[in-house]
Amino acid sequence: MICPSCGTPNRDGAKFCHHCGCALYPDERLRQLDLCLVMDATGSMRDHIEATRKDLQTFARKLTVHRLRPDLSYALVLYRDHSDSGKTFVTQCIPFSTYLADLQLALDNTHVQGGGGDGAEAVADGLYDACYKLQWREHAHKVILLAGDAPPHGKGARRDKFPRGCPCGHDTESIAHQARMRGITIFSLGIGDNPFMVQSFQQIARHGGGQFVSIGGADTLIDQVLALMLTEFGKVDIDGTVLAAYRPAATPQSIAAATGLPIGDVDESMNRLRQKRLI
Repeated sequence: MICPSCGTPNRDGAKFCHHCGCALYPDERLRQLDLCLVMDATGSMRDHIEATRKDLQTFARKLTVHRLRPDLSYALVLYRDHSDSGKTFVTQCIPFSTYLADLQLALDNTHVQGGGGDGAEAVADGLYDACYKLQWREHAHKVILLAGDAPPHGKGARRDKFPRGCPCGHDTESIAHQARMRGITIFSLGIGDNPFMVQSFQQIARHGGGQFVSIGGADTLIDQVLALMLTEFGKVDIDGTVLAAYRPAATPQSIAAATGLPIGDVDESMNRLRQKRLI
């Protein structure tokens, strides 16, 4: 690999030039962004899934024309509930693809159906599959967008068949915390005003390093998703500035002084870059 800054040859796989210390792949890897939608696919979500299906192309166009020119990859995890009949899936995973058409096809083929007959859904299963059953790119900026109108099992919902927690054995807050440790940020989009959903989705977002957003009508869902993604692009922009100034012996203080960025932003950026294995 030839250093783009000083022209010095470097060994294959090197992250930084051994002569000048500059990052060897500052742009290509930083532009990778993996986005996974985790959506409740029960009957009450019909309008929101339809709105997502309808507005997906417009949403993607607005992302791709951003000045960062993101290298986007999309995945989808649908969840319903644990059913006694066994006639419906608990989760369904559509793996990451850089082709938007694959996500569009998956949404076009999505048919909402029932639930488990109680006031909670298999949120934990959906989050777990998104975190552990999908192949996330190592260097990508990683985001999960959770959208639903019912709480996970074990969070106080009325008529919860599994009041002690999801039968899958996983806890949503633990999954969210583990995701954050792996560099995956989780945003929760709460649809409606179910208090148990609101409280649990707020906790998921807090542990996942993201934020909770209350969604009103179905027509606002994609707009909210777009706003969140543009915020994440801002973080990628900061990461690019920090990586360009980074040298193996650099400290947050020295990078803040060199770039003019607040030291808190630099510290958070360096943590993200380490999680992406870029430094």
